[in-house]
Amino acid sequence: MEDAAIPGTLRDAGVTRREAEVFWLVGERLTNREIADRLGLSERTVESHVSSLLRKLGHTARRDLVEGAARLRNRAHALPRHLSSFVGREHELRDLAELVADDRMVTLTGPAGIGKTRVALRVAHEAVGLPPAVLVDLASVPPGRPVDRTFADALGAGGDGGDLGPQIIAAIRARPCWLLVDNCEHVADAVAALLAGLLAAADGLRVLATSYGPLGVSGEAVYQLPPLPIPDEAADSGEILDCAAVRLFTDRAAAVAPGLTITPADATVLAAICRRLDGLPLAIELAAARTRFASPAELLRLLDDRFALLTDAPRPNRHRTLEEALRWSYDLLDDDERLLLDRCSVFPGEFDYDTATQVLAAPPLTDTDLTRVFPRLLDRSMISARRQGGHTRYRLLDSVRQFTHHRLAERQEYEQIHDRHARHHLTHAVSIVPALRGGNQTAALRWFTDRWTDLRMAVRRALDSGGTAAAWGFLAGVGTGWETLGARGELFTWVNALLDRPLPEGSAGVRAAITSCLLLCYQDTDRALELAGWAADHAATEEEQALADLAVGCVAVHRRGHAEAARALDDAAAVFERLGDDWHHALALSVLGSMAADTATAVGRLSAAAALFGRLGDRVKRANCLNHLAGRLIRDEIRLTEAEACLNEALDLALRTGSDHERLHAQLHRARLTQHRNDQEAATALLTDLLPEFHRIGDLRCATHCLLGLGRAAASHGHHRRARRHLLKGVDTAIAINDHNLIATGLRLLAETEHAAGFAARSAQLLGAATPTGNGGPGDSRLRLTLRAELGEAAFASALTAGRGTPPAALLKTLMAADGADADGE
Repeated sequence: MEDAAIPGTLRDAGVTRREAEVFWLVGERLTNREIADRLGLSERTVESHVSSLLRKLGHTARRDLVEGAARLRNRAHALPRHLSSFVGREHELRDLAELVADDRMVTLTGPAGIGKTRVALRVAHEAVGLPPAVLVDLASVPPGRPVDRTFADALGAGGDGGDLGPQIIAAIRARPCWLLVDNCEHVADAVAALLAGLLAAADGLRVLATSYGPLGVSGEAVYQLPPLPIPDEAADSGEILDCAAVRLFTDRAAAVAPGLTITPADATVLAAICRRLDGLPLAIELAAARTRFASPAELLRLLDDRFALLTDAPRPNRHRTLEEALRWSYDLLDDDERLLLDRCSVFPGEFDYDTATQVLAAPPLTDTDLTRVFPRLLDRSMISARRQGGHTRYRLLDSVRQFTHHRLAERQEYEQIHDRHARHHLTHAVSIVPALRGGNQTAALRWFTDRWTDLRMAVRRALDSGGTAAAWGFLAGVGTGWETLGARGELFTWVNALLDRPLPEGSAGVRAAITSCLLLCYQDTDRALELAGWAADHAATEEEQALADLAVGCVAVHRRGHAEAARALDDAAAVFERLGDDWHHALALSVLGSMAADTATAVGRLSAAAALFGRLGDRVKRANCLNHLAGRLIRDEIRLTEAEACLNEALDLALRTGSDHERLHAQLHRARLTQHRNDQEAATALLTDLLPEFHRIGDLRCATHCLLGLGRAAASHGHHRRARRHLLKGVDTAIAINDHNLIATGLRLLAETEHAAGFAARSAQLLGAATPTGNGGPGDSRLRLTLRAELGEAAFASALTAGRGTPPAALLKTLMAADGADADGE
């Protein structure tokens, strides 16, 4: 038995193991007969051991042995101190210190591995104005067993068997103390009953308990311990290394691998590790211990198999592996709680309760079961909650999700629950498209933003299944609603994967082609035009024909087919107006405005479209029209104050609705306005930031605008080689997406740059390629006159003709080679 262990004081006095056993039982105030019965000895032998103890310890009375045992017992249960450093938790320690001072019963809750014991011990060590704390550690008590013996031992209370409550109360009253009751979760009912009695009987008693959830004691204050703070995605290296989760990692890594040096260059990887581990201290410490064998970058790659990786925690941790900690928590749940938790693992991120009901309430669980069981999982800290703006979102820590996902597969429910998850999200997305276009747009946009990870998983599941109906049903069902949602990188991956297979039959195929066309206008106008033509040929209703015309017009704009675009868009606008489809009518007007040749017509149509979208409640598309309107005014260098006002409103609308794409559009046009005002440094900084953002969402058209803008800025400062490189990348991207307008603009800018760098013949060739029909753009006249004067009429005409007869891609290849030669010559 643990109490028979011989402390140093007894050992130094020559006390034997048997004498130590007698000593502890005398300390519990047992009689010689009771001790003899307990140890299987004769009463005379016990008397002999008691006499020997009195002699060896220098005592004269049995009472001295009882008091000595109490002193040694109290010393044996002194609060332990961890050998490793304590990192972070400053805010939590302050909160808990105030709670312990103000409330008699405080329960510190949180999932396994969150650090409850360590924080509670820290609070107890640092408590001011309170008597010494006594630790009651219940970890070794079997689940469901009585806990009074452990309380009595911790307090040095005597007695054996029966009701130990009076002895425990007497021990508490005998000397001032407060209790730190650790690891209550598996004996919560017994602990709650005992603590309720102790708090009622001992007026001055205070308790700090740790458990996965509240104990339910009257007057209990509950404090949920959060994970350690993790770095924001946008944090710089200094902020990352100062973050508590990363500091814990680096501290523990330094302890196990003294030669390891963590530098600011490692910051991004460390941040990713801590985010993957949700700031869970046990998981972070286990990962840090692996730096003896693997670099942080290698650790990050290994976290997909974290339960094999994260083992062997340093002592005195109760849980030696992450899986052991989670298994302990999981085994304490009831069967229906385990089933619901396993099913919750289907959500890759946050979810709300209504969605959980739709996805998880499948036999044998009903809606009523969820109402009953879900709160219990919250109480046991298996699910965490976050409330913001009146909405509550739930999530599983990623380690819990991985653990329970394995359990879901073991239940053979994996396919069923994943199918329910995918079906719900893909069909619900289509059902809220009307709200997306007006009325309740903010809520609809928030739904798509909050569920994008779920939608990504659902589409991937649909594609991996080999069928296309569900994926096309989602993409084509949202349809022109993507104009409001904006570009997202995955959309293009999904469309390209689906287009490798046949389009659906009938009306579904027409809408799939139209949707694909509108999306591919950002990336591949050749394929977009082909799909628009297919949709026009197969349209079976007036509405489908109008949508196909709209698609034809959208793609023709980017291929300089303005006459064709105008005819298609005029037809579409007329049909939408006759059908009373105001939203699509406004969309057709906005595209007509964007392609109009004269400024007055462009401004009139874009203003009308913006007003109509505004009346419909579509603030995102109103922002889009205002961005195009500002862009037209800036391009034509007129009414710049009005352009700035349009951009201000567009940015405000984008921020209010959470439209990432329109926010970026507003900033892109702001950069162009800044360039017009000749603040090239500010424009360069803005365009540099915007370029990766447009690549991230897959908008290669606007990425090209950024590159061309950077080229303009560099050229304005006389940095011709830098300008050339930006412009070459821009034109190369424009060629890849076959956007004729951007190709022409880029070639014209390259012509100006080459002329400024002293290469007049190259400049003339580029100018010819930019104007294959002989129609010049803004600024061409001045450059033409200059080149004609420098080269002579014949040489200028020859270079111009050569440029018109050379594919832009071939010209770019020549320029790239020339750029390399220029670099070699420097």
